[in-house]
Amino acid sequence: MTEQTNQQREQAMHQLERDTQGYAAASVLAALAELDLGTLLLTHDNSLAAAELARLAQADTRAITVLMDALVALGYCVKSGTDSESRYGVAAAYRELLDNRHPASYIPMMRHRACIMRNWARLAWTVRSGLPQESLPSLLGREQDRVSFIMGMNSVALRLAPRTVRALEDAGVFATLPPAPRLLDVGGASGTYTVALLEHLPKATACLFDLPTGIRQAEKRFADSPLAGRVRLVSGDFTRDALPGPCDFAWVSAIIHQMDRAEARALYAKVWDALTPGGLIAIRDFVMNPERTAPVSGALFGINMLVQTGGGQVYTLEEIRDDLTRTGFTGVRLAVPAEDMGAVVTAGKPAQ
Repeated sequence: MTEQTNQQREQAMHQLERDTQGYAAASVLAALAELDLGTLLLTHDNSLAAAELARLAQADTRAITVLMDALVALGYCVKSGTDSESRYGVAAAYRELLDNRHPASYIPMMRHRACIMRNWARLAWTVRSGLPQESLPSLLGREQDRVSFIMGMNSVALRLAPRTVRALEDAGVFATLPPAPRLLDVGGASGTYTVALLEHLPKATACLFDLPTGIRQAEKRFADSPLAGRVRLVSGDFTRDALPGPCDFAWVSAIIHQMDRAEARALYAKVWDALTPGGLIAIRDFVMNPERTAPVSGALFGINMLVQTGGGQVYTLEEIRDDLTRTGFTGVRLAVPAEDMGAVVTAGKPAQ
């Protein structure tokens, strides 16, 4: 056995050790999010003893102490004093992100990923049966888990939406739209992309379509917004109901990965019916290489769909093009390439 072979083995072992221990930090952060420890600390001058924090969180003092020490070790929290005099706080860099009251809070996404992690832990069962296992709710309950999903997507979209809209502009996607385009945000949730699109297209109006839970979050967002007069909120289920129209531009964001091919084509058909002749569909999602092995984040997201849906998957450009073309769309192109879920495929409904 050569020295090179030994070195390769050590490198391989290091990667296995790293990847098989990823659950540890993720579990610690999931507990922080579900117990809302960051918010509790920050609403009490960012300084609480373990016993005080345990009382507020309705948790066990010894367990809180062990958890908080791990959060300090990871760098998310700070600790002063020792033994019974110890006090904990949120590290300065994470105060906005771990405060559930702050608009930039990452707590909803952390809670959503905690729900996902419970499904991932039973991946072998899913692979053997081919079916996702029963989802377990968080301490907060299933309805709050749905809210966490919606607002978790919002926390990601707040950073991604402006970049994506600029990329659409640079790709010339908006150039063919009428001067005052009518936009349709399919499954628009709290409206992060609706806001970004309306701000970029000052003469546009929009219809946001989603389930009642999403519409309730959108109502909160637009209640005092200067954009409120340009937005219509419509409650419905795009897997069952027709989409509201007519529209000139349909935004289908982070949706098709939840669907199998037949379901995706059914959605494209509904978008087709809602679009005016000459209108555009824009699909934001992972776009995989032909082998479906890159980007890495997309391949791992395919596992996410496996453990959570009956037929969801990540798609290649060829698959998206085929399904859109079968529906009648033309000019299918990857308008915005990206290594993450920021890739955008566009296509048009012929004018005649």
